[in-house]
Amino acid sequence: MTPSPPRILLVHGAWAGPWVFDRLAAELSARGFAVDTVALPSIGSTADLYADAAAVTAALDAMDGPVTLIAHSYGGIPTTQAGDHPTVERIIYVAAFALDEGETLQQAVGGGIPDFWGIADGMVSMGRSREERVAMIAADLPPDVPAALAEQLADTFRPQSLTAFTSPVTKVAWRAKPTTYVLTERDELVPPAFQEHLVARSGAQVVRVDTGHTPFEDDPVWFAGVLADIVTPAEVAR
Repeated sequence: MTPSPPRILLVHGAWAGPWVFDRLAAELSARGFAVDTVALPSIGSTADLYADAAAVTAALDAMDGPVTLIAHSYGGIPTTQAGDHPTVERIIYVAAFALDEGETLQQAVGGGIPDFWGIADGMVSMGRSREERVAMIAADLPPDVPAALAEQLADTFRPQSLTAFTSPVTKVAWRAKPTTYVLTERDELVPPAFQEHLVARSGAQVVRVDTGHTPFEDDPVWFAGVLADIVTPAEVAR
């Protein structure tokens, strides 16, 4: 009997959607992985963290295990909430908020309203203007990336529920599942020192990469290899 391909569920970060993983998912699929994504309902609405966690749970319910759950940035929070699922074999946080019980994203970024949050109608935008959003994205990309990419990315980002950022974690999957943390050492959005704190507290295996906040945007081919080496033995990843 032919073994089933290793399964991966990708959980996107704030203000984005599953589309951010299009190139990464294609590369992982080419390496033999069965890849799924989930759309978090707090994007473009006032849904809370628990709605996002329910979406992750529903996606896992529909998958045959074992599954590696890979979360980026804010996606680490609903992953932490929902990741203690019978099908989950491992969690990989990529520059993600691996929070503890009772913590919120707002607390993790200082407890107040960050200067770069534009708040209206119960939702938060990345940056208080398009220009600010473009500048934030451009600062995190490698210097050789065309400037137009920051503008393209900025125009795809959508407001996200403020409640999702203020809902406390009530379940902590990294306490129950093997966990790896991919630490992005040139991150302009989630400071590397804060990521180091999350790694130390969780006891996660750490893989450090010399990138900004979105290594799958910088080089999806290379980053698919990084993830493949974590998810599977070397002979399967090749």
